[in-house]
Amino acid sequence: MSGENYGNLADYLQKTGKKEKGASVEPPPMRAPVGPMAPVPPDAARFGPNSALFGGVKSEQSNEDFDLVVITFDLRCHGRSTRNGGEESLTLDVMANDFNGVLAHCKGSLFPQSDFYVIGHSLGGAIMCAALSEKKEAQQRVSGAIMLDIVEGTAKMSLAHMKDFLKKRPNTFPTVKDAETWFLQLGGMRSPSGAARAVPALLKPMEIHGVTVYTWKTDLGKMETVWDSWFDDLDKRFINLPFSKMLCLANAERLDTQLTVAQMQGKFQFELIGNDCGHYVMDDATATLGTKIRHFIHRINSVSQVLKAANQKAAQFHYNNATVPPSRMNN
Repeated sequence: MSGENYGNLADYLQKTGKKEKGASVEPPPMRAPVGPMAPVPPDAARFGPNSALFGGVKSEQSNEDFDLVVITFDLRCHGRSTRNGGEESLTLDVMANDFNGVLAHCKGSLFPQSDFYVIGHSLGGAIMCAALSEKKEAQQRVSGAIMLDIVEGTAKMSLAHMKDFLKKRPNTFPTVKDAETWFLQLGGMRSPSGAARAVPALLKPMEIHGVTVYTWKTDLGKMETVWDSWFDDLDKRFINLPFSKMLCLANAERLDTQLTVAQMQGKFQFELIGNDCGHYVMDDATATLGTKIRHFIHRINSVSQVLKAANQKAAQFHYNNATVPPSRMNN
């Protein structure tokens, strides 16, 4: 089943309002979700929902039985949408503004009573942090943030080798299955089932001399002029987010110095996936990551409920004392 069709829990949402000139999107069907929301921005090379993260987890966690709806959005030039200027215009500010627009629309108009938890993998993590950094109005819409397998130091080192990587990466594949095989052998994926679920959404068919082949939906090479600034201040932005945070990494070697110090100071929850997991943690360790995310959300919800009950009790106590006649208070 392709990533685009693996949407049992995911709702593709097209932001309403004035459409940018030259932009287009194929509107998908809408569903009516309930419960906490988890907006997921896609990363630079991927498009498609990761609702598989939460499928089957709920039944295993009876003490954490709550509804969870996953919302993913189509980042410019990644899936169904197109835009004048193309990939070379995808600066971090542009993508962060898009993220905030989607978040504001979902929280303000569609699900105003729901708690929102934002999740970002790779570049998606940088987009998430840039969108929420020092923006109080956006921060007030969010109850927690989860960053998947991305840290500033490692990300910047990877960018230094990006052009060499793109030269070695095939431009086309004879079949979708060939693309899945490439990801498993050279592209950083470990799970065949994860590749079968995620890879098809990255490709589009094209004809060469009358033969149908498959090429990338997103042209990473065109982003060279803007990718140098994608991960600037990522660690600082993540650490300073004023709500509960969780960082999940495939292995501990990717944790850089700034995040190591912050983790030792208890500024965020750190989770290691391990088990020979690759960079695509949501595809290689779907059940493990889904369980960790549910634990994280359940913990925040539980603490919030306790604090809410305590505040209500304190408010009632204050009200009762304030309404007792002074003559009776002295008796």
